[in-house]
Amino acid sequence: MISPDKKKQTVAVCSATGGQGRTSVTVNLAAFLAARQTKVTILDADLQFGDLAMALDIDAPVTLADIAEQSDSTNSISYLNRHPSGLDLIAAPKRPEQADMVNNDLLNGVMDELQTVSEVLFVETQAGLTDHTLQAVEKADRILVVTTPGMISLKNARLMIETLDALGMKDKVRLVVNQSTAPSAVKAGNIAELTKVSEIFHLPYDLKNTAQALDTGMPIVISNPKLEYAKAIERMAKKLFVVERSTEKKVQVRGLFRIKKSKRTRGKQR
Repeated sequence: MISPDKKKQTVAVCSATGGQGRTSVTVNLAAFLAARQTKVTILDADLQFGDLAMALDIDAPVTLADIAEQSDSTNSISYLNRHPSGLDLIAAPKRPEQADMVNNDLLNGVMDELQTVSEVLFVETQAGLTDHTLQAVEKADRILVVTTPGMISLKNARLMIETLDALGMKDKVRLVVNQSTAPSAVKAGNIAELTKVSEIFHLPYDLKNTAQALDTGMPIVISNPKLEYAKAIERMAKKLFVVERSTEKKVQVRGLFRIKKSKRTRGKQR
């Protein structure tokens, strides 16, 4: 549980391009904290192709599009979907064309309401620096920029960070290098100099388990906490947040998640 003397936090999880692992980072950080009795909420602001409901195996009857349709941002907490770990989710619209229903004022209002009921609010944004992404990062206390260790991905991440720096938000940025142990021409020790970010978190390459976790809706930190990926998430969570070990909530995996293999066709990270 977060120490009572620590203020509530809003964390934007973003990336310059798709396929960097935003969803894996979001669901595992959130599930790790929620399992330790932290009040965690996730807002899926990847408006066209958000997958957080699927990644958590939540059959969301209501989404951000419903809030927009009803102009009901002041009542956003009524649209929350509960996950067995204890975290709550506002799901992204179910269809890409519904993204146009969500404007900046609505997104701002939803975030305001969710902040009142959350110790930690995660906002997963669309890839790139769209208007909605800028709205989220401006309101966030921390910005996690997720990248992979390839030269092109790091170049794009650097450009994103430079833009955030120009907007006066560099101090909020932390870099997450996903698949950090995958072969790359860039050495891990050179990433800080390349991106001009001092605080960097490295998540090991584990495509098999991360893909399976997303496809079955079981966050790795719950289903396989002994994996190196889960341990790296734990280290990151404890560095970013104050976590009380004595209040850890035990989550039974069996029976809590509905594995619908016939509906799971994805095999890549988001």
